[in-house]
Amino acid sequence: MKRLICIAFLAMTGGVGTAKADVPFGLWQGPPDSRGIVLHVRTRSCGLAICGQVERVKNRKGYDAPSRAIGRRVLVNLEPDADGAFSGEVWEPSGNRMLCARMQVQGNLMRFHNCIGDYCRDEVWRRVR
Repeated sequence: MKRLICIAFLAMTGGVGTAKADVPFGLWQGPPDSRGIVLHVRTRSCGLAICGQVERVKNRKGYDAPSRAIGRRVLVNLEPDADGAFSGEVWEPSGNRMLCARMQVQGNLMRFHNCIGDYCRDEVWRRVR
């Protein structure tokens, strides 16, 4: 039921856009949080969906940092849409909550449109390898 609500909401808000999909697999770096902490997330297939878990955590100086987030599943069952995007859920570490997400990969950029309730924001992850 929650997935249907996420899909419906993201469809109404326009999501990420429509473009030819690129390969979503690899190691991705998310944007820094308010403390400068950056997650490196390894993506893989989980059935027909895309999943991802935290592989490394970097501090604001770029050094590996100990964290309970390592091993945490961040991308949860992002299923393919007809337009080449993926829809599912993304874990937001700073608020420790799940957001409805729509994701599109374009080359070495992974663009997200994340929503919780009426609040939405866009973010871009970069491919590390």
